[in-house]
Amino acid sequence: MPQMLTRRPDARALALARFLRRWAGAFSFSADALDSPDTARAGMTLLDAAQRAERLAADDPVLVVLSEAGHFESVPGGHARFVETVEVRHAVLRLSVGPDFDGGQVLAAIASASGPP
Repeated sequence: MPQMLTRRPDARALALARFLRRWAGAFSFSADALDSPDTARAGMTLLDAAQRAERLAADDPVLVVLSEAGHFESVPGGHARFVETVEVRHAVLRLSVGPDFDGGQVLAAIASASGPP
């Protein structure tokens, strides 16, 4: 029987997913406190983006742009940490006031906020 090879998730992809889940939690807390369906929807979109981020390949353009912009720090054990900037924070916060986005658009917005002008 052939052995299935499983690809280990990229440490940067997992770091980006953790970052997005933290923001989703903040949006969820705000949605509960404000009784705001739009904020809750933005939080769910961030969760969708986190799921997508976990599956990004090492050569995915989003990870390449974020890496080149210096958004990842190596941490012991082969892990990474996502480094947030003001531009990335603004891209995430626009979810609460902008049009509806999907998870893929969130990833693209974060990469766009990190790339060259």
